[in-house]
This record gives sequence, C-alpha cells and structure tokens, in this order.
Amino acid sequence: MKLTDYAALAQLASAHLRPGVRANTMVSQTEYGASLAGETLTAQETPAGLLLLRDRGDHTRLHFFLEDLSVPLGAALPDPTVTEVAYRPRDKGLREAVDYLIEQGFTPLFERLRLSRPAGETGAPALPVSRPGPERGRDVLAFLQANFSPLTGCLPNEAELKADLAHRQVLLLEEQGAITGLLHFTLEGTTGEIRHLAIQASRRGTGRTRPLLAAYLQAIGGAKSVVWTRADHLAAQTAYGRFGFAPDGRRSAVLCYTKKEGNKHP
Repeated sequence: MKLTDYAALAQLASAHLRPGVRANTMVSQTEYGASLAGETLTAQETPAGLLLLRDRGDHTRLHFFLEDLSVPLGAALPDPTVTEVAYRPRDKGLREAVDYLIEQGFTPLFERLRLSRPAGETGAPALPVSRPGPERGRDVLAFLQANFSPLTGCLPNEAELKADLAHRQVLLLEEQGAITGLLHFTLEGTTGEIRHLAIQASRRGTGRTRPLLAAYLQAIGGAKSVVWTRADHLAAQTAYGRFGFAPDGRRSAVLCYTKKEGNKHP
C-alpha cells in the first residue's frame, strides 16, 4: 500500500504501536514528509507486524513495528533492503529484533555508537566556513556521494538536501574552488544532530574537522548535540571527543537484505 498522506501513516502506525512492539522508527512529519510527498513510501502489514518501506532509488530503507518474532517476516522485500536498529543496553526487545532479522536473511554489516555533547560554549572556527543555499545542491550532493556509501551512508535525496540547504544546515570548507570539507546537520527543538561529516581524502588528518565542528556548534547556538559514528571508526571518535562528545550508551546495528547469492554490501 502506497502512502502519500501523513494522517493515514500516523493512523496506521498507531494501530500497531502497543506495549511489547519492537519499533525502529518514530512516525513524524519531519521524518516522513519528503517520502510522502515524493510517493516513495509503502506499507506492508505482515504476520510479524507493520513494515514501512522507503524507496531510495538504488536501495530500500526498512522501518518496522514488529509484534510477533515467532513467525516469518512474511514480506517480499526489494533487493537490496537496508535497516538500522538503535537500542540502549536495557532494550532487550530491540536486540531480539536484530537477531530475528538475521534469521530472516539480513546480513549484519557493522555497528554504530552514539556520542552526545551537553549544551555549552562554542569556539571560533580557525578557517573560513560557509553555509551554502540550494544553488549548491549538485556540488554538495556530489561530495556526499563521493565520501559515503550509497547503501549505508543515510544520504539525503535531492529534495531532502534542497530543504536542508534552504535552512542553511550544511557547512563547507572550500579551498582553490573545491569543497575540501563538509558538515551536514539538523536542529530539532533544542538538540542538534550531525548527519554527515567528511573531509576530502587528500586532506584527512590535517585538522580540518576542527573548524567545521566549531562552526557547527556556533550554528546551533551551543545547544545539546548528538552524532552517530561507526563503532570501529576510532579517528572520528577522537575528533568528536576533542569537542566534548562522549559515548552515551546507545548503539545501533546496520543490516542488509539481498537475494543475490554472495552479494555482500559494504
């Protein structure tokens, strides 16, 4: 069933949200507005629960409300389908959901951990950082695509990026006419979230994350902030740690389903 109306989505999700249900998504207008407007969201009600499938062009993102882990998933999933399950140490049900999805044919790819920074003072960036508008959409998207996996990088599509650029939620370092560093963020209420941070490969390890992070903290007014990073990416964790970010106990598992034998996605 294709969904284009937020009220219909909210009603459907509410019907499946009850104690004991394992859900990896919050149904909000902010989260699902672009998918509804672009007619890229479909819902499947299965024996195991409600599945929300977002068509991202080259792959599908799965969000779920799992009610019964004793039955097969009962869904015809597109190839490939990626999902991410975030949990706290006490969230036994969500960790059970990860095991269940693996039994249903999903392959675990890697884990992320979340770092948090309390609200506090900001510093001044040591290098000039710009906040481009929608006219830079192609350049920004190309840089993101060059530095993040299309499957697991949680990349925005053109419409989503255009909206973020209109809200000035992208920061750029540019040298000799080329983008050498980028930070993409959101600000919901009083909490900022870093969605993407990348430095041009030839300039990594040269301190260019620091001006971007300083500019980001200024952009959000020193508000509380969070960022998800791969659990095995120690360099990123060190860079964030210099700005007061620390693990807060939340982790996530990233999994991929594919029908093609031997096709393991990064």
